[in-house]
Amino acid sequence: MSRASRPGQSRPTAVIVIAPDERRAEILIEGHRQVVTGQAPRETRRAALDVATGYAARIGQPVLVDARDANGYWHLVATPDGVVQAADQAVPGHTPAPEPAKALRGESSGGRRRALVIVGAVAAALLLLGGTGVVVWRFLPGTEAAPGSEATADVTTLNHPAPPHFAGTVDFSRELAPGSRPGVSREGDMLAYVDPQGSLNLFGADGERRWSVELPVAAGEILGAPRFVEYGGETAVVMETAGTLWFWPTAGGAPTSVGIPEDTSAQYVGSSVLVRNDQEAFVPVGGELRPVEVPEGSASMLAEGEDVLTAVLNGPWAWVSPDGDPVEVNAQRPERAGEMESVVTALREYVLVRWEPLQGEGTVLAFHDSRDGGVVGSVEVDPADLEGVRHRSGPIGIGLVAYGPAVLDPESGRSAVVPGFEPEITVGSLVFGRLDGALVAVDAEGEVEKAEEGAALPSGLLGERAIVVHDDHLYAIPSE
Repeated sequence: MSRASRPGQSRPTAVIVIAPDERRAEILIEGHRQVVTGQAPRETRRAALDVATGYAARIGQPVLVDARDANGYWHLVATPDGVVQAADQAVPGHTPAPEPAKALRGESSGGRRRALVIVGAVAAALLLLGGTGVVVWRFLPGTEAAPGSEATADVTTLNHPAPPHFAGTVDFSRELAPGSRPGVSREGDMLAYVDPQGSLNLFGADGERRWSVELPVAAGEILGAPRFVEYGGETAVVMETAGTLWFWPTAGGAPTSVGIPEDTSAQYVGSSVLVRNDQEAFVPVGGELRPVEVPEGSASMLAEGEDVLTAVLNGPWAWVSPDGDPVEVNAQRPERAGEMESVVTALREYVLVRWEPLQGEGTVLAFHDSRDGGVVGSVEVDPADLEGVRHRSGPIGIGLVAYGPAVLDPESGRSAVVPGFEPEITVGSLVFGRLDGALVAVDAEGEVEKAEEGAALPSGLLGERAIVVHDDHLYAIPSE
């Protein structure tokens, strides 16, 4: 149904039809049809209203919602800040509803925002739409609680196990473009994702939407998840398509596109994007790629701002920039270590180096500060445990870092070894990964906790909430 099909109404309209089995819903907005599914009735309805509120956020104005299910037909309004409430008019053929009450938001004593609390006509509409016993299940940022209002909150829970150390309670959820993944900043202060309508959304640690913009390309053309990088001296969300990098300033503004040659690839293991191949290295600057001269015999490893870290297999590494001379850095020898064996890799602000031990037949794996070569921490490991380790930046967190079986607290220098551990991502004070094929969480002491079967690997930590993904929805869940 288009906005023209509702006489006297200038707002766009969304039509939501819930299937009889309540596991499928069809949404029609301005001539565009979309189908969502859910494993439970509440999940289906949440997904359907996510489409409406997402569209309202994208166009910056409320959207009328005509919702239909086996119980009846109701008029609602979805606003850009995520509030869903009853429309002013009564539905033909139904008893006129009382005046709608204001939409409220509750907040727990722990500071976590809970689901929307709705009374009056709003509660009646969503009770019928949501099924027996469901009053509300939508996290809605940006509204203050109205004094004197009465309501009851209904808290959403995951329909699959939560990862270790996190609760199954859902503080808020959002629908994702099919097959996509969200991105969470390393500092945990921002979340970016693409919704089913093809818009890029940015949220803060408080769960409030900062902005929503339409992608310049189809969502299916995006390669990988949104990432947070440094570009032009500020933080930006970068997304990659075949042959192009797109940068959106997190502070807001139009995107910048930078073309990348076919024979290169973009690397995201540093704070900035490095574009490279076996011979050349580039950094995006001012809407174009600027070449960086890589010293002979070296390989480009990562970018930080406009600087590129280059390294050789055994010896000092160097920082180079488009305009400056190389700055050489020598690694300091760790305690209980002999000669350098090799430079392993560079990830974030660390260069990882293998050293011969003074005693024994193992190897000393050291994390060095990439700028001054100082030893942040080291650990003795079996060389066999380092074979086949993937060079991943996800486990390089702020309070805890991991590479293969080695886990290090960079603040205290304490380290632990978990043989066979394959780290995937650091989430606060825990490193999540695989051990003997099972999802586990490892702390700074090397203690291992196995996840329940079916638990999802977190995508990051937003504030104090872990972000998990299931069936094309993201869920923000608090710690236990």
